Amino acid sequence: PFDFTFVLSMIQSVKLIDIFTVFCVAFLFTGLRSLMTRFVSVPLANALQVAAEHRPKWPESVWKLLIYSGLWLQSLYVVVLCGKYDFLQNPLDIFKDCVFGDAQLKQAVPSDIYWMYMLQLGFYVHSIIGTLYMDMWRKDSVMMLLHHGLTIFLLEFSFLVRYHKIGALVLLLHDLSDILLEFTKVQVYLKDRAKQQWQLNEWMANIGFVIFSISWAWFRLYWYPLKVLYTSTWGIYIHHRHNDHKLVLFFNCMLIALQMLHIYWFYFIILLLIRVATGRQSEIEDTREFEEETTKNANNGRPHDD
Repeated sequence: PFDFTFVLSMIQSVKLIDIFTVFCVAFLFTGLRSLMTRFVSVPLANALQVAAEHRPKWPESVWKLLIYSGLWLQSLYVVVLCGKYDFLQNPLDIFKDCVFGDAQLKQAVPSDIYWMYMLQLGFYVHSIIGTLYMDMWRKDSVMMLLHHGLTIFLLEFSFLVRYHKIGALVLLLHDLSDILLEFTKVQVYLKDRAKQQWQLNEWMANIGFVIFSISWAWFRLYWYPLKVLYTSTWGIYIHHRHNDHKLVLFFNCMLIALQMLHIYWFYFIILLLIRVATGRQSEIEDTREFEEETTKNANNGRPHDD
């Protein structure tokens, strides 16, 4: 049942230092992206003679390729390589030592997982800024904003109620696909440069997209429900069937909503595969983008023609 007193206690447990840290990370990422665009991405595009139609999208993909790689390597180290946790191997035990009730808000979050959360929360706050004011506007940009907002809420909620272990597993399962997607986009932009076609980059784009599609299906459509959704439902039940599970149903609704977004975006992946396989499209490109070049108006948030 809904416990208003517990929700109030959860809200009151928010620490100003954590909010300050998240926004510092967000502004740091935003500043780093601006500097990287000016001093790295744009000069690199000039040196490689990237085609003019790809120039507006190039800095975004280079930045995301770098930042997603860093965040995923951190998640991989914390969850798998450091040897402290077995979330991936034995997900049903994630809630084994979990404390429910009023005491769960007072559980300590390990420092390595704490910084995973701070960096990821800061990144998604930055991503909202980026989607609104820095990225090109796409057909699913509204869904991207919804995704970022849901992710921030889910991360913060899981952090406050101390479901941080399963949150760490969710983070591990997500970022690898994003790395592969941005790698593929970079190769797409590189295959048409210096006024000629580069076959190597086209091959790498095709291979990258195939691996990306497989990783999305494996990590987000198979492992996510198998290791996360199954654990957040059955894992809690087998270890704490007689306990008062504070807001577990609500938490699971958020996790399921995230899975619905996974399925929504997989539709675009399948759409592109079908178009290429049937010959209606000869090369890999981002099916989410408008056919005409559009950019974001930084003042009103609506797309306009270049």
